[in-house]
Amino acid sequence: MPLEGIRVLEFAHAMAGPFCGGLLADFGAEVIKVERRGSGDSLRRMGPVGAESLWFTINGRNKKSVEVDLSDSGDNAYVKALAASSDVIVENYRPGAMESFGLGWEDVQKLNPRTIMLRISGFGRGGPYSDRPGFGKIAESFSGATNITGYPDGPPVHPGYSLADLNSGMFGAWGIMLALFERERSGEGQMIDLGLYDGLFRMIEWQVPFYDKLGIDAQRNGASFPFEGAFVTEICPASDGAFVVVSAATTTTIENLIAFLRSEGEYTVEASDSREASVALRRWVSTRTADEAIKILSDVGVVTDRVYRPSDLAVDPHIAARGSLVSVETEEYGTVRMPAPVPRLSRTPGQIKSPAPKLGQDNNKIEL
Repeated sequence: MPLEGIRVLEFAHAMAGPFCGGLLADFGAEVIKVERRGSGDSLRRMGPVGAESLWFTINGRNKKSVEVDLSDSGDNAYVKALAASSDVIVENYRPGAMESFGLGWEDVQKLNPRTIMLRISGFGRGGPYSDRPGFGKIAESFSGATNITGYPDGPPVHPGYSLADLNSGMFGAWGIMLALFERERSGEGQMIDLGLYDGLFRMIEWQVPFYDKLGIDAQRNGASFPFEGAFVTEICPASDGAFVVVSAATTTTIENLIAFLRSEGEYTVEASDSREASVALRRWVSTRTADEAIKILSDVGVVTDRVYRPSDLAVDPHIAARGSLVSVETEEYGTVRMPAPVPRLSRTPGQIKSPAPKLGQDNNKIEL
């Protein structure tokens, strides 16, 4: 596997750091999760009532677990020995926590100058907000993402999943791969400083330039982009209670959509107007079932599909054909279907070899 032979020490809880570690573990890295004695990762207790550990079963897959008390001298020495033998350290503790255990960046460099250390925190290191506490929803708001999510006549809304945390996990894994690649040339490790807002701020790359140069202070615009005239992206309720998503994101697809709506008598404005097109589209879709609307729109060159629920994804033939769900045997839940490793490599694909470990199951089993 691509990362076989790379040892990752994960001092992380909940989402951002553990998701990063999980991405690396899917492709063969040996990921050793260092967990607090007696309680472990807080994600072990998150999820629906009665199934709190199911989320962790997925998130912790392919990892090992050691249970320690970092304030205990013996445990601390053991973890430092693990750090000295590791290629990568991932941590998302509050600022200063790793230093208090003698595992800050300067300490890690002394243990092993080849080690790469990813440090995820709410606002990153340096700057007046560095010591502020920060969870994912705070980062989503600070990045500008929350401001542009929702409808013009309503308040901003958060997405129903851990967007900033997962995004940070992906950018963290990207940073680690860059540092591993550079280490092949220099022989030296380096620290990666990642704020939870950084990745989203990078992705919404247009927001500050559009404000600086065009005076556009982007606001919520429903399912459409927060500035007019770019695209027609709309989510439309159909007559059967399902929702249809339409993305006219090129000149051709916008022209196809407006021409079709004209032919149906729904669009009567002389010029092309994305807002008028969205209103006309919602009106037209509301009188048809989702399947009817999708077929008719697809036949005239409009890119469209339904809004999928988990119950749809669970039985979808495309998900099945591509192997997007992988069955994993677990002690607690039996067979659990979970997302397959991404991306898909043709020669050395990722694998799921085990569900999440029991707390401390690898104590005294790892070679130093």
